[in-house]
Amino acid sequence: MSPTPAGLPPRPVSRKSRISAVACVLLAASAIVAGCGRSAASATGASRLGKPDITVAVVPATAVAGLYIAQQRGYFTAYGLRVKIVPVASGVNALPDLVNGSVDIDEGQWTSDISAEASGAAQLQVLAPGNSGGPGLEEVVTPKGSPVRDADQLQGKTIAVNALHGLAELLTVNVLASHGVPASSVHFVVIPFPAMGAALARHQVDAAFMTEPFLTAAEIGHGVTPVFDIDQGAAQEFPIAGYVTTWAWAARYPVTVAEFTAALSRGQQAAATSRAAVEQAMMRALPISRGTAGVMALGSYPLVMNVSDLDRVAVLMQDNGLLSPSVHTGPLVRGMFR
Repeated sequence: MSPTPAGLPPRPVSRKSRISAVACVLLAASAIVAGCGRSAASATGASRLGKPDITVAVVPATAVAGLYIAQQRGYFTAYGLRVKIVPVASGVNALPDLVNGSVDIDEGQWTSDISAEASGAAQLQVLAPGNSGGPGLEEVVTPKGSPVRDADQLQGKTIAVNALHGLAELLTVNVLASHGVPASSVHFVVIPFPAMGAALARHQVDAAFMTEPFLTAAEIGHGVTPVFDIDQGAAQEFPIAGYVTTWAWAARYPVTVAEFTAALSRGQQAAATSRAAVEQAMMRALPISRGTAGVMALGSYPLVMNVSDLDRVAVLMQDNGLLSPSVHTGPLVRGMFR
């Protein structure tokens, strides 16, 4: 692991114990594929209920490490899948493309998926988890030299997020509320994660919600200063992102769903058990330095996604005004695990 750059506090290699490997995910997916009566490697696109060419929209951050690993190690290719990864600023930006079919799978914040399902904008099916929070993974930061040092000093300030009414805004509002700062007293503006460090350096915004690896890169390159860590209170170890498709797509291509999730699970397991694998995958997929990769926080990489995890997201959305209180969250999220 590369040494911590001068002036930066060290980030631990592991903030929490890794989730132990769970073989049932792979076994279940393999059983579905085997039940179709043919080998995934030998089946052709014309002879199976599948779609060999898949487009996956992702927010290019540490949440996608499992997907990057699966692609780079050939896990998708082993199933005859050709996966095209398309970067987006936020998962919510890809939801219209998911609905119209130009994107097959969307990786993004669970908040966006729940909002789309609740509004009727999409009928979604949960495929797999991306990541969950942990210390240092997501922080609200200010420019170098800013007088803002505490959460209560953000009242009346402009804060950058990657999408309005999404997870970044939800988690920021959650912490601000605990410090007596109402959501109505701050102004959120949209700036993609890769551009936030430069925006702070230009004093285009007063603060920004940043995630890894862009957080560490901005600390090293622009001297941004953390004001508070998001991983606290009701948001501790919070389910952040994951993979969804439409119910119609999953029903049309059940074999592809099984193959994709089986291959992704192998990548996710590698991410959950090997920091080195995550670092290498991120450096190959994104323009980040070895120094950034060596000290960035990772959170955790769950191997399964449960209804209770997603319900936790929906409840926090309601508590902070991002989901109507009239929505019955239990039936809503259970419907996403079709």
